[in-house]
Amino acid sequence: MSTHVEQAVILAAGLGSRIRSNEQPLPKPLVRVGGLTLIERTILTAKAGGVKKFVIVTGFAGELVQATVAGNPALSDLDITFVKNERYTLKNGVSVLCARPHIRGEFFLMMADHIVDRAIFQKLQREPARGGLVLAVDRKLDTIFDMDDATKVKIGDRESIAEIGKALTDFDAVDTGVFRCDPALFDALSSFYEQNGDASLSEGVQTLARSGKARVADIGDAWWQDVDDLPSRKIAEQVLFASLTKKSDGPVSRHINRRFSKTLTRLVMNTSIVPNHMTALGLVLGIAAAVVTAMVTPASLWLLALGAVLYQVSSMIDGCDGEIARLKFLHSSTGEWFDTISDDVINLGYQLALGFAMYRLSGEKLWLNLGVGSFVIGWFVAGLLYKKLIASGKGTHLALEWSFQKGEKNLFARFCERVEFMARRDFYALALMVLVLAGLSKFAVLMSFVTVTLIFVQWTLTAISEAAAGRRENDETSQNVA
Repeated sequence: MSTHVEQAVILAAGLGSRIRSNEQPLPKPLVRVGGLTLIERTILTAKAGGVKKFVIVTGFAGELVQATVAGNPALSDLDITFVKNERYTLKNGVSVLCARPHIRGEFFLMMADHIVDRAIFQKLQREPARGGLVLAVDRKLDTIFDMDDATKVKIGDRESIAEIGKALTDFDAVDTGVFRCDPALFDALSSFYEQNGDASLSEGVQTLARSGKARVADIGDAWWQDVDDLPSRKIAEQVLFASLTKKSDGPVSRHINRRFSKTLTRLVMNTSIVPNHMTALGLVLGIAAAVVTAMVTPASLWLLALGAVLYQVSSMIDGCDGEIARLKFLHSSTGEWFDTISDDVINLGYQLALGFAMYRLSGEKLWLNLGVGSFVIGWFVAGLLYKKLIASGKGTHLALEWSFQKGEKNLFARFCERVEFMARRDFYALALMVLVLAGLSKFAVLMSFVTVTLIFVQWTLTAISEAAAGRRENDETSQNVA
């Protein structure tokens, strides 16, 4: 079993001359990408991967780098040591050697100018160094932005490193800049440095490789990007924003809502706006949608259209809070609950308002009853879901597993599986807006009621299924005890 690694060395000593200019005078670790400086993003990504202790090797403008890290409250719970490499004009292996007195046992090694998927750390946590090192490599060669500048890797038998270097012409993968290392790397670099008066990290890796102690781990679908100049900084930001689209996103969210929310997130990412601010904005717009809808009269039908548009805009903004949280590592259980409850307030409030509006316009009480029914049933189901979420320690409906997701394949379960997308807020809000703008508001009220009722029935079946499973488990336990 692999030992969990909780310490890391970050190299942040280089001159970074390719990215500094009149337009961008900061040292490379302080270049902002996606609302955070590169050094802050590197630390927070490793923290998300389980790292608690950091040794940061600085050099050029080291005081500025240290002050930036020290001023970030999100890093205050970490054990961070700064080491100054006075010979930072030499190769990066010399910076690695500066960290040696502060490291005991296996450690992660990474570059301050690389943004990486936290999944890379999860991968390396399962790959012991075995007295040498494991390098995370990317075999997706057609996705590499600047292949000329990339460090190439030729892979040998059993995932060993045969050769490594920027000048390789025959190679299988590219170095992502994230390693899991044994202190043996220090010995390899020290030996090379003593002989040559300088040492690069690649030369230390090659030394270990010659003794069969350097391996690779393929990152698979995970992403990464090094930031060497302004063009690669732009690519890095594109990679980051591409990662904000979740696998669970439906087609409406992926092709419509995310385009809007990501644009807004880009506008605010370098401000002090936090996820809860965006949740609050969406809530205000959602409540406004319900209010103006409820105020409609035969002489002000435009309010119906305005309410529908506000409801859809609220839904599109709903993605911003999660995007900012993932982009800037600002996730919190409080924010998760705020988002969940806000969504329910917006959806059920708008449904009630739409039913009331149809009653005012037509005088038919059926539409008011359907609106009230959606509101009451919806909050009853929400209460049951909240109870389940509290018990599970989660704060989002997405954390719940429904019976049709557990393998049940009766007729109703198959039906719910096919129409599950209709209960997602992205589709739901767009569909209601389209119906209202098309003059089919009564169908929107009916759709709301049917959707909420189906959710109620499905959750009831889920609860029954879980209760039955619990009884079977108790019976089996009792029989085993007997």
